[in-house]
Amino acid sequence: MLLLGVFLWVLNAAFDMLTFPNLSFLNALIFKVPNDQLILRTITLVVFASLGVLLSRAPPFTESPFVQELKRSKEMYETILDNVPVGVYRITGYGEIVWANRQFTQMLGCRKEELQHVNLNEICVNGLDRQTHLEKLREAPVFAEFEIQPKGSATVWVRDYPKATLNENGRIAYIDGVCVETHAIDALIRDITERKRLQNMKDQFFTAVTHELRTPLVSIKGYVDHIMAKEPNLSPNVRSQIEIVKRNGQRLLELTEDLLNIQYMETGRLQLKFEDLNLQEILTQCLEEIQPLVNDKGQEVRLEIPGKTLLVVGDRVRIVEVLMNLLQNANKFSPNGGSIVVRVEEDVGTVTISVTDNGIGIDKKDLGRVFEPFAAIPKPTYFKGSGLGLSLAKRLVEAHGGKIWATSTGVGSGTTLAVTLPKLKEESVRTYG
Repeated sequence: MLLLGVFLWVLNAAFDMLTFPNLSFLNALIFKVPNDQLILRTITLVVFASLGVLLSRAPPFTESPFVQELKRSKEMYETILDNVPVGVYRITGYGEIVWANRQFTQMLGCRKEELQHVNLNEICVNGLDRQTHLEKLREAPVFAEFEIQPKGSATVWVRDYPKATLNENGRIAYIDGVCVETHAIDALIRDITERKRLQNMKDQFFTAVTHELRTPLVSIKGYVDHIMAKEPNLSPNVRSQIEIVKRNGQRLLELTEDLLNIQYMETGRLQLKFEDLNLQEILTQCLEEIQPLVNDKGQEVRLEIPGKTLLVVGDRVRIVEVLMNLLQNANKFSPNGGSIVVRVEEDVGTVTISVTDNGIGIDKKDLGRVFEPFAAIPKPTYFKGSGLGLSLAKRLVEAHGGKIWATSTGVGSGTTLAVTLPKLKEESVRTYG
């Protein structure tokens, strides 16, 4: 404030001298002043004093939101580029470094503030190769490897991925590029190759073991069915034990089939034959198949579907598999005497099938995990299953271009599983993977 007051006082005096050059400064300031000049001087002094007060109380200068946003964007992008594991740079056509990220600076063995003194062309061990490389850049991006001599360290081989921008004279204005040390690339390639090799070994082992399991299980199931059908004189105790063998054998066979299907989908070997399907016909077939299980628990199944024919596109076998999975899930988790509602709704291009039960329900925090394989979701221990049914259903629905989801208001309030499928009428054969 004091400095501002002195400055305004001097400014006022200077103005005064320019206005009244016939009077000396001290005489004009201290001694007699004519009345007409006194009024003018007083007005001038008041104006400058008011200006000083206003300036002293004015808020500090602030940048506009637009400028602040530009600064934030610049900081964000520089942070991103500094954190990528490769060198990123911009240089002039003469090799002078305009900008570089942290990784590239480390390759050069210097700090960011020292980059202005580094010329990339000059630290290349073989300058002739570098010049040839730059000439080729005028035509198109040319990837190359060259050796550089960082400051105070041994030479380093780098792989360069540059792109040149030319000026109006056809010369290189600047070059933007990505640079990686070759040993880092080699290590990455070795790591990917090793992981692929181990993945292939796992896939081959998984497929072989699953096939080997399936063969004896089919045989066991066949012999058990034969005994149950051809031996009517079995004692109740023996028949009950054979029923246990049959149920567990069937469960193992379903688990094996699910594992094989998931493996086929992951390796791209599951073929789907797409065709127009009558949804009413498929649902009727599924409800007939589930009816014995529903009758065993005294449950009621209600179908709500539009009266007109609804056509969806898909693989018949796989769509039946998905819908049976949803119905079996509702049957399993609904109590004796419970109810299951199957509802069908159509949109312009899709059909949604929902299966709602009044069973044990799902905690909201677990809804996103119901389609994970072998998801450890808390539920009563007497509910058994492969743990793969809904996971496989999700993959199959997505392979059809549809969606599947679960909703529940909480434990004990029932669950709804819903599937959306496209309504298309063009028959085709596609391979999922």
